[in-house]
Amino acid sequence: MKCLVYLPHSYTRRGPAESCIRIIEAFAGEGINPTVFVYRARAPISSSITVVEAGGRLLRKLPFRLIAPFLRFRLKQKFRRAIDAAEAGTIAYFWPDSPVELVRYAKQKGLVCVREMINSPLAKAKPILDSAYTNAGLEPSHGITQAMVTHETSELALYDYVFSSNAEVDAVLRALGRAEERILASSFGWTEARFPSFESPASSGDERGFRAVFVGLMNVRKGIPTLLEAWDIAGLDGELVLAGAPEECLKPLIEKACQGKGVRHLGHVSDVASLYRSSDVFVFPTHEEGGPQVTYEAAACGLPVITTAMGAARLVEDGRTGSIVPSGDAPALAAAMQRLANDESLRRRLSIEAARQVGRFEYRAVGTERARMLLTCAARLRREQAAAS
Repeated sequence: MKCLVYLPHSYTRRGPAESCIRIIEAFAGEGINPTVFVYRARAPISSSITVVEAGGRLLRKLPFRLIAPFLRFRLKQKFRRAIDAAEAGTIAYFWPDSPVELVRYAKQKGLVCVREMINSPLAKAKPILDSAYTNAGLEPSHGITQAMVTHETSELALYDYVFSSNAEVDAVLRALGRAEERILASSFGWTEARFPSFESPASSGDERGFRAVFVGLMNVRKGIPTLLEAWDIAGLDGELVLAGAPEECLKPLIEKACQGKGVRHLGHVSDVASLYRSSDVFVFPTHEEGGPQVTYEAAACGLPVITTAMGAARLVEDGRTGSIVPSGDAPALAAAMQRLANDESLRRRLSIEAARQVGRFEYRAVGTERARMLLTCAARLRREQAAAS
């Protein structure tokens, strides 16, 4: 079985492109031969994956903005040729921002068309983020327009199957008319090489005191205003450590918080594993997500996770592997932090159970499961096509 992967990114070991590569490098072990189509490969990619670059080696070092139109054109052109050469039943696996005309063309040629959902459908994300910005007293700057919502909703109807990364996304896809059997409930994951196996639960038994940590883009979407308000309400004897780049509109709020009690902003952190392991709780009050990698990584490092339903990533279960609070609810988030700050045995129990479960979300396991799903889906579609003929 062959799988053509349309990934409209340059591969640099970061972001969605890294998640894609980590997933599909496990496909070969299940009998699927993946070919990934990218703008440029600026970092090595596993030999189990055939790589097609839009611009070739000569264009790898040029600024993307100068050659972006050419790379987009060439990537579409090369993928269309691959569709022409593919047998009916080949899997065409599209990542967000893929050209709709390519999806339609692959469908016409009898390929099995699958869409990746990195986050919620825009039809859900836009109202959530509109509300989050408004509640923070800010003008929405998330960039999602109604035209984008309409376009994506129409596009999603084209696919035979859609990978969905959390239960909240499952529900939105159903509400948009996707049949249950066309929704592939999956997840993203973490990489063991970056976060070696969990050894012991986090403990604040040293002199530093209780430490809560947030890692990620520090924007409204991730719940930073809610987190800072909750920390103030909680009044804990400890510190809240923030790691990541701040959204421009939140810089004054973050600077003000850092002048108060127990809030520290580190900016970008290279050794995230050490930061996790020096903390007691990972706090991630996000409003809108798909399958946030940081949730898995924190659990893999032995941290109990306080998050929302969107941030739970099919891993966090309230009272079992972490704590789930309503998004935007600062008092509820403050209460959850107080509870874990004051109960080390509870933190230990939650972290041990999360560590037991997190192995299912290591990227090798995630990729293997997805490959098996795709094989099942392709076989099902062939039977449906044969019955229809």
